[in-house]
Amino acid sequence: MSGATYPEDPLTPAERDEYEEDLIAVSDRELDGLGYIEGQNVLYAGGASLLWLEGLSQRVGERGTVTALDSDGEKIERAGQILEDADLEAPVHLVTGDVFDPPFSARTFDLVYSAGLFHELDVSEGAASQALAALASLVRPGARLATSDFVNSIPAAQLEDEGLQAGLARAFSKAEPYGIGPPERLVTLHEQLLENVRWRVSPPRPIRHLDKLVLAEALPAELELLSLETREELRGRRKSLHDLIRREGYTRPATLYVEGFRNKEPTG
Repeated sequence: MSGATYPEDPLTPAERDEYEEDLIAVSDRELDGLGYIEGQNVLYAGGASLLWLEGLSQRVGERGTVTALDSDGEKIERAGQILEDADLEAPVHLVTGDVFDPPFSARTFDLVYSAGLFHELDVSEGAASQALAALASLVRPGARLATSDFVNSIPAAQLEDEGLQAGLARAFSKAEPYGIGPPERLVTLHEQLLENVRWRVSPPRPIRHLDKLVLAEALPAELELLSLETREELRGRRKSLHDLIRREGYTRPATLYVEGFRNKEPTG
């Protein structure tokens, strides 16, 4: 659903409220999994979602800081405009940059956290392990790197949707998303870089009226610029997805949470 557009809002005001309540519940569940982070200097990597930034700011409190890193400068600009009027517990710094080459000094943060970064990560010019290594280098010795992302442990309509979005990304920009895989794939990446790696998989949490939003999404106008074969393939995948949603609803994937700690450097 990244960058989805609609001719008009398909939800009533009451449905919109319920939808946003459920989004907050999902965010709260994931952020609560970080435990006690008050006073920490936190990097939220690969995103500028206000929901997550406000949640992190609330949890680190006035003695902490939150920095958001996103490669999309327009997202950073929009987030900055909204945050100007937000009543935040901790200051939020917005930075445009690439997770493969983040514009920060090494050992800067007490916690580096990402939510949904890796399944959308473009690995056409760099491996997911390189991005994770770059982020791990920003963690202070003995501090933590944590990742939340979807996994394909159970069948879900959203897995089909994410596959369609990946197809659109390949067609328009030649990007190659890392995609959604088994939990062990991301866990192994963390174990190669970090100590005391721990992980868990949480069951899907429904989001009311998400099916209506997906069914109302408009295909990008740029689709007409693609070859006939590619257009027909993508339209066919979209129709199959919509048929699945009408039969089963917009079921969501399970979520992996994995964390590890940077090696403490020897003294003396």
